[in-house]
Amino acid sequence: MLRQTHILYSGKRVFTHTFAMALRDEDLKNVIGALQPQINMPIPGKILHRPISEQQVFHCGYGDFYFLMVADMVDSIKYMEEILEKAIKKFKELFPDIGTLQNSDSKRKHFIDFLYKLQAELHSKIAIIGPTNAGKTTLYEMLTNKKEERSIMNFAKASLLNLYDLQFDVWDFQLKDNFSLLWSKFVSGSDLVIFIFDASKYNLKVLDQFLTLKRKESQLSKFIIIANKIDLIDDETIEKIENELEIENIEKLSLEDSKAKQTILELISKALQLKKKLPNNFDDLRAEAENLYEEKNLGKALAKYKELINISNSYQHFEYLKEFKETAKQIENRIQERAEIRRKIQRKKKFAPPQKIKFTKKIQVKDLPKNHISSKTIEAENHKEHKDNSTQKRRLRPSDVKIDLKFNNNPDLKKEESQPKKPHPEENYESIDDVEDIPQLLHDMIKSRGSQLSLKLCIQYINEMESSLKRELNLEDLKTAADYFIKQEISR
Repeated sequence: MLRQTHILYSGKRVFTHTFAMALRDEDLKNVIGALQPQINMPIPGKILHRPISEQQVFHCGYGDFYFLMVADMVDSIKYMEEILEKAIKKFKELFPDIGTLQNSDSKRKHFIDFLYKLQAELHSKIAIIGPTNAGKTTLYEMLTNKKEERSIMNFAKASLLNLYDLQFDVWDFQLKDNFSLLWSKFVSGSDLVIFIFDASKYNLKVLDQFLTLKRKESQLSKFIIIANKIDLIDDETIEKIENELEIENIEKLSLEDSKAKQTILELISKALQLKKKLPNNFDDLRAEAENLYEEKNLGKALAKYKELINISNSYQHFEYLKEFKETAKQIENRIQERAEIRRKIQRKKKFAPPQKIKFTKKIQVKDLPKNHISSKTIEAENHKEHKDNSTQKRRLRPSDVKIDLKFNNNPDLKKEESQPKKPHPEENYESIDDVEDIPQLLHDMIKSRGSQLSLKLCIQYINEMESSLKRELNLEDLKTAADYFIKQEISR
């Protein structure tokens, strides 16, 4: 059966429609990568074929467009080539250029409807096999409508089953012969084989005959085994059947049950992996994601869109997948922009230089030790002594000068001089980028030079410097600022 149709333009996917589960988004990317040489240089009109796992890909290109159709391994190359040729011809009629494809929703819908007709033309086949009186005809009539029934030579009949907008041919064997050679022709080319038998009355040799038929003549077909008339036997008999046939996946039911048809349709859908319906809460999840995005709650919105992407990929709803991926990318870009703005604000708070330094507090300078005598004090004392001596008309002789050597013998001073000189705080850093707290570093630099400046004034000092310099500060700027502060303080 036709499972997926993908159309590329200049190597990028511009159209996708899925009938049944096949290639996931990441699988499709791998396939496109493998086919890149043919995509880059297509041979017009030449249809190529490539088996991939349980499916096969038929592909062909013209101009900048490239078509890929994914089908089952049982599908004939002859029929698939015809289907692909018809799809390309119709596409050319509807979409003369890429702009029409992107802007005309009505024509896209028309093309999708045409693809459903092509899927029906493939006559995807479901063959019902089993012993005489197993319930084959009952099942056939339950699934089909007899209005379009047709005979297959003189040994079978077929009618249509419509399921999820897809069309299948259901075949029923007409001969009362469990070992007829025509069974091989009957099952050949089936997309799905349904093997049904009477659980209340069966023959192991006959059942094994049909299991062997499936293995030999329809190895690539999907397979369902149904034990009918289960209401007529007990659990012990059911267990015995499973052990004797050495098969675990036996569906146990009664065709007389009112829910039997729905159960079998679900089994067919599961076996053929038809495109699953999205979860019931899908629309609610989508609305929630859109609201979070509108409210600019970007973190939660991104998480919700990633959840929608996973769902769309799992259910292979590629039309939603593309939309959600684009929105998620937009949200990620906005989150990165916000983060960059926050980083700039933080950097601006950390760094900042002076036009004019204004101090609102009086700078307090620590007193020198008592045994330290400043040069100004000595000068003042000498001046006073000279004045006193001049009044007495005395002159200072060298012999009158006495130096108190006790100052140099101060043990505390000797201890300080014997210790190695501590490095300035700025020497601990190679660049300003290594500094976590710039105002604190400036504070420590001024302190290491023998003075004090509060953190608050350091911040103001840095802000005025940055404003004046109109650039970010470096370590040399901080060193210059600390030295300048000490120089100004000494000159006061």
